[in-house]
Amino acid sequence: MPAALLSAIEKHAADASIQLVDVHAWCTYRTNPPSTSFFGKLLGRRSNHVDADTEHEMVLVLHRTHLLVGTHGASRGTAVLSLPLLQATITRGSKLVGALAGLASIADLPTDDGITIDGFPGTEGRPGSYFFGMGGAEADACFEAVREAVLRAKNPR
Repeated sequence: MPAALLSAIEKHAADASIQLVDVHAWCTYRTNPPSTSFFGKLLGRRSNHVDADTEHEMVLVLHRTHLLVGTHGASRGTAVLSLPLLQATITRGSKLVGALAGLASIADLPTDDGITIDGFPGTEGRPGSYFFGMGGAEADACFEAVREAVLRAKNPR
């Protein structure tokens, strides 16, 4: 994890009175490769032309009561958000990918397409979301750990 991202996570946690003790964390590194479409190549765009960074790093920290997420990129800088588990809703994969593909259920989403976390404060009265892009078995383990933590928080014994 880059020092700037680690420092931002620690500062955010301290400001929110969240003690980073006995937490689980997942880090991922994402690239934004050049576009493969004809016009994208012609215009020299990236696959995600809205993203100014060619690469960025992300972290998801699972605390016993909160989720903390952070992103660090050369152009975007470093940003960290937190969300109480009681307010969180998670979906396997990207809701956008699922909607664009016309998929009918969450089970149809690709297992290597990360996690969408909903419930963050948004704009215009709508909740905000955060996409934590991660693939493979590590993503499956992350999703299951977060899903179980959210379920435990919302359904205490």
